[in-house]
Amino acid sequence: MKISVVKTSQLYFLLSFAGMILAGTGLLHFCCTALNWIDAGFTATSAVCVTGLETVRIADLGWAGQLVVLLLIQAGGIGIMTLTTSIILMMGHRLSYGGVLIMSNISDRFSRQGTEGLARMVFYYTLLCEGIGFLLLLPLFLLGGGITPVQAVWYALFHAVSAFCNAGLSPLPAGLEGISGAIRFVIAFLFILGGLGVYVVYDIVTSCRNRLQLHAQTRLILAWSAGLLLAGSAALWLLQFNSGRPVSLLDAFFQSAACRTAGFRVLELDKLCAGSMTVMVVLMLIGAAPGSTGGGMKVTTFALAVAGLYSSFKGASGVILYKRTVPPENVLKAFVVLVTYLLLTAFGSILLASLTPCSMHWALFETASALATVGLALDNPEAITAGAKVMLIVFMFLGRVGFFTFFLFLLGRSRRSRLVYPEERIVVN
Repeated sequence: MKISVVKTSQLYFLLSFAGMILAGTGLLHFCCTALNWIDAGFTATSAVCVTGLETVRIADLGWAGQLVVLLLIQAGGIGIMTLTTSIILMMGHRLSYGGVLIMSNISDRFSRQGTEGLARMVFYYTLLCEGIGFLLLLPLFLLGGGITPVQAVWYALFHAVSAFCNAGLSPLPAGLEGISGAIRFVIAFLFILGGLGVYVVYDIVTSCRNRLQLHAQTRLILAWSAGLLLAGSAALWLLQFNSGRPVSLLDAFFQSAACRTAGFRVLELDKLCAGSMTVMVVLMLIGAAPGSTGGGMKVTTFALAVAGLYSSFKGASGVILYKRTVPPENVLKAFVVLVTYLLLTAFGSILLASLTPCSMHWALFETASALATVGLALDNPEAITAGAKVMLIVFMFLGRVGFFTFFLFLLGRSRRSRLVYPEERIVVN
């Protein structure tokens, strides 16, 4: 029964996102008649998959088009399945056993009894963070000058939702370039909270309420997220300083955090040194935490792979984190996802370079950004072809939805063999 429910959840998740993208494409084409179908589909996919890549500026879509984009970001950020579950719960209905089983399969760390509380947490946590972000951003936009109060309200609302959902889309004509440091700080605060994941928040709340110790997964996410933020910021600042094109510590911190799937940019990426671009690609592929609005292979996947390598170098027989033994199949799945991401990035880069006139480093950066649903992009002197846009649409969809269904596939395939075969060692060096 479990495997059939997993298959149902895979199909439901894929169809719900695909349906939202198709509906968004139609609405954008209707609201913005100058927008062709491919650009409308690209924008809708970028919004639903909270990626942030653009073929047309959001500022050029008008109020109606921007409203459609905002709604698509919100629906995609929360996740269609989780949003539907939350609505059902808010109406006073309880989940069926099958529905609870589908939801609990998102993370095998939570029991079926705690799944409904997790779904409520998604809804309340999103509204709370976005509400606080809106209240903090509104006076900053009002004090900034040059815009009307109505525009200030709209910009504050749009950026609060886009930042928390790690979408990286902005209705400002120049994006966040030249925006005040206070607004950048609030936006960075929002997408960091969105990238932590609801599992971390749920565990922190329940642990504080019941005076329990945090789970190993939560401690791993918090430690590695902080470490990647600091290491990424320091690396960008030092590399740019060494190249003779220094950036401020605030900009280095913001861009490092944004690489973990937020997609906003405050630096001219094309003027960064090669080392900085490499660091950004690595951060993009690692991504945010499981159960978050961010993408990428997820920080837990990367952390487990590193822990597995470290244990192998030590000659240990298994991986131990925070006095907890990690099952070998978890470590193996981490390596499967990591290798799959690297292979897809390499394949996508070659394919993109063959579909549109561009340099190879542009193709690599764009592919990693689409697959990890980040949204950062370099400038390309040549116009992107329709075939390249379709390829990026597929990679954005795959990065947002495909790896979730891939995870459920691995979960559904977990089984113990009744046969035991003799061991034989394979030479690996």
